[in-house]
Amino acid sequence: MSEAPTVSQYMTTRPRVIAPEARISEAHALLREHAFSALPVVDAAGAVRGVISRTDLLRAGRAMERSGRGAPLLTFEDDCHVARRMTSPAVGVQPASRLVDAAALMLERHVHRVLVLDAAGALVGVLSTKDLMAAVRDLRHPALIGDFMSAPVQTVEALDTLSHATDRLNESGVAGLVVMEDGRPTGLFTQTEALQARDAPASTPVEEVMSYAMLCLDRSTRMHRAAAHALATRARRVVVVDRHHVCGVISGMDFARALRAR
Repeated sequence: MSEAPTVSQYMTTRPRVIAPEARISEAHALLREHAFSALPVVDAAGAVRGVISRTDLLRAGRAMERSGRGAPLLTFEDDCHVARRMTSPAVGVQPASRLVDAAALMLERHVHRVLVLDAAGALVGVLSTKDLMAAVRDLRHPALIGDFMSAPVQTVEALDTLSHATDRLNESGVAGLVVMEDGRPTGLFTQTEALQARDAPASTPVEEVMSYAMLCLDRSTRMHRAAAHALATRARRVVVVDRHHVCGVISGMDFARALRAR
């Protein structure tokens, strides 16, 4: 692309939304059904009220008493509405904004997506870090993934319990952990797995619910190649290795950093 790409070239149009009076359990069901990481919250008049994300749902989930082996990992208040747990105000950009500026805003505000609003403030799209990944691929970003990886890697053992892994997610402030077994990466435990396993006993081993959608690449791999691999395999993270040893992770936010620095 000869000109700087804009948000409108990569945003997802006509995004699915949820009403502020909807229940948290409805938001969870929609996120799970469509594999979304967040939903814009829009009222009946079309006004954008905020965003409800997986992070918000995990915060809303109340840890059950974990003394019993059969106790579920998380539960939501039956009468809790989205408006009580959403993040507001939502971070927004305009369709004509430069993609690099949107990436910088995501990094500044520590969010994985921004809402795309027209001049009147109406929602016209959503731009996520997955969309930024596509831009990194298309722009053939030449940097090496070792230059932009996040380190040290936050990990959990395959035989650790769900309660321990979920606590690690909350304490580390990351959206995903690399699951290790015998010193090697064997899967991922992310916010998605934590929410999908909310009804499982808190004592369940991580290996029973972890995701196998893991992509391992050498640190000398170029960013645009990593982006292409991740998009083709639907991997949410790239585990970076150096001589078979895990040395970092490339997440959506790292792709945002690479795009901003280009």
